[in-house]
Amino acid sequence: MKINFVLPPNGDHPVGGFKIVFQYANQLVKNGNDVSITFLNSLYPEKHSKFVNLLLRTERSVLKKNLDNTQITWFNLDKRIKLFFNVIYNNEIPKSDVIVATAVQTAKYINGMDEKFGRKYYFIQNYETWAYSEDEVNDTFSLPYTKVVISKWLYGIVKEFTNDEVYVVPNFIDPDIFYLSKNIKDRKNVVSMLYHTLPEKNVEFGLSVLKNLKSKIPDLKVNLFGVFEKPDNLPEYIDYYEKPTQKELCNKIYGESKVYLLPSLLEGWGLTCMEAMASGAVLVSSDIGGVADYTSDGKNSFLVKPNDLRTFSNKIERLLRNDNLRLKMANSATKINEDFSIKKSTSLLEKIFNLER
Repeated sequence: MKINFVLPPNGDHPVGGFKIVFQYANQLVKNGNDVSITFLNSLYPEKHSKFVNLLLRTERSVLKKNLDNTQITWFNLDKRIKLFFNVIYNNEIPKSDVIVATAVQTAKYINGMDEKFGRKYYFIQNYETWAYSEDEVNDTFSLPYTKVVISKWLYGIVKEFTNDEVYVVPNFIDPDIFYLSKNIKDRKNVVSMLYHTLPEKNVEFGLSVLKNLKSKIPDLKVNLFGVFEKPDNLPEYIDYYEKPTQKELCNKIYGESKVYLLPSLLEGWGLTCMEAMASGAVLVSSDIGGVADYTSDGKNSFLVKPNDLRTFSNKIERLLRNDNLRLKMANSATKINEDFSIKKSTSLLEKIFNLER
């Protein structure tokens, strides 16, 4: 089967949604499929000036030096996967059996394309209201595509706006990359957290939780990481890791942490949570839909009402002070590798692609 995933522009830095598509692409190729990935030229074309839009349409070469990013250095993609970068026109896209939109803008892009480009699917990984209005996002759910969502809470949202088939294919963890690389028992009072500039990630609140904890746990250390440059004025107890490798995440960041903190207000799935859990850290997370499919409050994680500073702090402090509780929950958390595998999810995705023939 020929499968073409259509992604926003390639920025050559880790993005959770891109990573999932890349992992599926690798597995689909291993399963004998012919896989392509098409990267569009501009994620938010409607936000360009009319002049820039005109250039994009008529003088592509003028902007190519600034817009072209034709390498992927942060993820090991199978060499058999065909890559198409900075695509503007339909004639630049390969013909396929299946074409898969992966974001709001890509869903708009493939609308109206000829059937020679493939049966249309919409792979929905989040509710993209940070980039578009709710109306714009919801409108894409009513486009005439077969919908595939990654979580049950997204299924509930999408079904409000379409009578089309909507399938749930859960995300997964790669046990060869994220696993228990370091002993759970001997860890120090270390908490890890993702740094991100999106308001929905709620990082400033997370830093407030950590500051509150430091006043109660004097030997607290924090492993903060992200794709952005080190933020200014971090206190001395916070170490920042810029663009860490997956090995560094597993062995150093998650692998040395007792707790992983997720203060987010919105997540499609929360991949870093699964990675941390598989690596032996107990998750303390906002109680949001994007973590519901793989968490059990009090068993493998603590779920807290968003922005509840006191409860967040108390739950993490409890884990740092009570090793018996933490070890019990951490051992339960590491079982996530057994329940969410890439082979299971890829097999389900292939069946859905074949169902619509």
